[in-house]
Amino acid sequence: MSLVIASNQDSDRTSLTTSQSVFKPYSFRNALSSTMTIPKDGQVALQSCKFNLDGSFSLSGNSYVLYQYYGEDLINGSDTIDNNSTSVPIRTQIIDTVNDQVQELTAVELASRLQSAVEEYIYHPNLQYKVNASAKYNDTTGEFEGFELQYDQYVGTTNTLPRDAEMVDFGRPDVRERDDEGLEESVWTYESGVFTTGDPTTGVNYNDSPQVVISKGLPLSAYNGEFIVDFSNANASGLNWGVGLSRYMNQFTGYQETGTWSPEYYSRRRSAEFGIDMFEEYGFFFDYMVGRQGNFLVLYHTPTDQSIGGRTQDFLFQKEVSYEDSANSNFEEPYNIDDNASSFTKVKYTLIGQQVKIEMLDADDNASILYEYSSADSNSAMLKAINQATWDLHPVLYCDADDTNNGNTLTIETFQGCQNLDDALSNYDATEPRSSWWGDIEGANENIGLDLERRPWNDDSEATRTDYLTYAGIRTGAHPTIDWENYLIFKPSELFKPSIGANTMKLLGSDETPTKNYTFVGTGNDDKYKRLFTSDQVPQLLSTKSLFVRLENFTQQSVNARQGNRSNIIAHLPRFDGQVETGRIFYEPKNLIYLDLNNSEPLHINSFDISFCYSNEQYATNLTGQSVVVLHIREKPK
Repeated sequence: MSLVIASNQDSDRTSLTTSQSVFKPYSFRNALSSTMTIPKDGQVALQSCKFNLDGSFSLSGNSYVLYQYYGEDLINGSDTIDNNSTSVPIRTQIIDTVNDQVQELTAVELASRLQSAVEEYIYHPNLQYKVNASAKYNDTTGEFEGFELQYDQYVGTTNTLPRDAEMVDFGRPDVRERDDEGLEESVWTYESGVFTTGDPTTGVNYNDSPQVVISKGLPLSAYNGEFIVDFSNANASGLNWGVGLSRYMNQFTGYQETGTWSPEYYSRRRSAEFGIDMFEEYGFFFDYMVGRQGNFLVLYHTPTDQSIGGRTQDFLFQKEVSYEDSANSNFEEPYNIDDNASSFTKVKYTLIGQQVKIEMLDADDNASILYEYSSADSNSAMLKAINQATWDLHPVLYCDADDTNNGNTLTIETFQGCQNLDDALSNYDATEPRSSWWGDIEGANENIGLDLERRPWNDDSEATRTDYLTYAGIRTGAHPTIDWENYLIFKPSELFKPSIGANTMKLLGSDETPTKNYTFVGTGNDDKYKRLFTSDQVPQLLSTKSLFVRLENFTQQSVNARQGNRSNIIAHLPRFDGQVETGRIFYEPKNLIYLDLNNSEPLHINSFDISFCYSNEQYATNLTGQSVVVLHIREKPK
C-alpha cells in the first residue's frame, strides 16, 4: 500500500508558477524522479484533499434567475396583480450558457453580466439600456460588500423622425415581403417624414389594400414624448385618413387578402360589429387612432369588452371613444373635420407615463384638447391605459387613395423617440428579437399578453375599468420620474406572478423580496431620475456546483452518465455547507471508495496528472493557491 501526496505548489502564496499549464491549482502534474511500480490488480482511492476557493461566483445555464417588475405599486394597498396592475414580472436570466457550461466570475464580472441582463430584459423603452450595475467595496477595508443596481430613465426631447427605410407597410404581408426583397410592391412613398399615397392600381398585388404604414424605428418616449403630424393635405382630398400609435407587428393574422398585422387575440369581426368602417374592406390594427371618417373627426382605441360574451369577449377590438364626454376635452361631438371651422391642420400625441393626450393644432400651433385622461371619465370617454404590451408605441399613418385621388400626404413634424435605444444599438430595429416585451412574446407566447390585456382595467364594458386603476403620469418634486415602481423579485412570490424559478436572494445579497427599497442617487439634474438598489448583506460566494477530482493518466474506469461517456473521475467533493465560503477547504471522506486500475501486470508510473472539475468535466477554474490531493493506492484484496 502507498500514499501519494500530489500538489501544484508548495504554499498558498500566489506565484508565477500558477500561470504555467502544468501547475494550475485546478490542473497540475507531478513528475516522479524515479519510476513508481504499482502491483497488478491495483486500486486507487481519494484519501483526502485540500484546495482554495478564490471567492468567484460559479454560474451555469439557468442557475440564477431574478424577475423585474415595472408598474403599479402592488404592495401598498393593492390586492391582486390581475386587478391592479398593467404589468407582469419579467424573467431575467443572469447568465445564458450552452450545454450547462460553468463560468467562474469575479464580483466585477458578475456585476457586468447582471447589468447586461437587466438592461436588456427591463423592456420599457425609457429604461432599457439605462441600467448600471457595479460591485460595492468598503471604502476603508476594501472588502466586498455586495452589488449596486441603478435604473435611470430617458427623459430626452430629441426630434427623431423615422428614417426612410424604417417605414414599412402595415396592410398586407405580400406587400411588406416584396418590399423587403427589393421588388417595390408598395405604391405609397415615405421620405424625410412625408408619407404620400400612390395610385393603388399600379401595385402588382395591391388592389384595394389600405395605404397604411408603421415605423419599425424608435418607439415614442413615455416621458412627455410628442408626435405631431400635419394632415392638412390629406384632409383637403375629402378622403379618410388616420394618425395613430401601435405596437409593432411581426406576425400577420388571418388570410393574406383579409387578415391584419395584429395580435392573435384581435377580432376584426367584432370591430366591424361596432360600426368601424373607416378602413373599408381590409382594415388594420392599431392601439390608438385619431382621424377622419366621412366628414367627421373620430377617436378609436382597442380594449376588450366582457359584456360581449362568447370566446371573443377577451379579444381586442376597435372601439370609438366619445371625446365630447371626456372631462378635459375642448370639443363637442361630432366635430365636422370637412368644414373644419377651427382650421385644424395637425394632430399631436403626447405620452405622459401611462396616459395618452391628444390635441388638435392649427397652422400657428394653437392647441385644443381632443382627449386628455381624467380619472373621473366614464369608460366610453376613456382611452385604455398604456400597458406592458403597448410600452413600445410606433407611429402609424393611413390615408385613402384611388386611381384618381392620390398623391396626398401626411407629414411627421415631430417625433420624440427613445434615443437611448439608438445610442445603445446603433440603429434600433423593432423586428429584432427582444427589442420589446411584445416582440418577445409575439406568436408563441401570446397567451401571456392575452392574460394581461383581458384584465378588468382593460374591459370597456359598463362601469368596470374605472374601478381599478388611476393611470400613472409623471411625478412632481425633486425626482420627476414616471410614476411607477421598480421592484426586484429574488424568489417566487404569491403577489408578483409569474415569478417561478427566482433564486437570487443570497447571490445578490438581499434580505427582502419582492423589494422596492431603492434610493434616488441625488437631486442634481443628472441624478434625479436614478433609482439605486443596494445589497442588504454580503452575498454568499459559495458555489452551487459540486466539484470532482480526476486522476487523468491512470487506468481506472468510471462513467459520467450525465455526459454519456467514460471518465477519469475518482471522487466527488460535496458542497461545503458549514465551512468557510471562500479560502481553504479540507475534505476527507469517511469511507474510501477504491477504483480498480484494471492492470493485470504491474503498472509503471512516471507522473500523476490531477485535476478538479464539475459534473460536465469542465475545469473548476475558481481554485487558487495550493491544491493538495492525497491518494491511497493498494493491491486489490483477495
